[in-house]
Amino acid sequence: MGPFLVMTLAGLGLFYIQNLALYPYVHLRLPGLLIFYVSLKPSLWPAFFLAVCLGLIQDSYALTPLGLHINGALALVAAGRLARRRFLMASPASQVLASLVALTAQEASLRLTLLLVGYRHFLIGSLVWLHGLEILFTAILAPLMFSLLRALENALWPWGRSVAGAPGSPDHLQE
Repeated sequence: MGPFLVMTLAGLGLFYIQNLALYPYVHLRLPGLLIFYVSLKPSLWPAFFLAVCLGLIQDSYALTPLGLHINGALALVAAGRLARRRFLMASPASQVLASLVALTAQEASLRLTLLLVGYRHFLIGSLVWLHGLEILFTAILAPLMFSLLRALENALWPWGRSVAGAPGSPDHLQE
């Protein structure tokens, strides 16, 4: 329960930093990287609950139909679960590539949901290239974000160190 609360508070902090401080000037998907990072962990439930919580927060802030961002966050969880099996997440290049694929899957699910709801002009519009650049720059920041989150986990783990290979420990991700 403790790691879930810490990651939820971190996601809430990233959401507010992104939307209140950075938004007019910088477009990044930092909560998406947090959801993707948590979905790479062995347990599915913290990633699922974090995706639902952050999706609801984003839905309440946006003017889109309710459930749109939950759908996108759950697409990130699915991509993270698949990337956990397919990619070795030790190198920065694999982290960037996996994040790029996951964020692209999130954008595709968001656009597909908007198409199904009836917003056809969002499928192909003038902002497609802007969203592509946003996804690319966010994916480039993935190794830095993963390192910061791993450091947060190490700092919050009892006595500042973890038991190697223990489920839920910060270095369990690097198997």
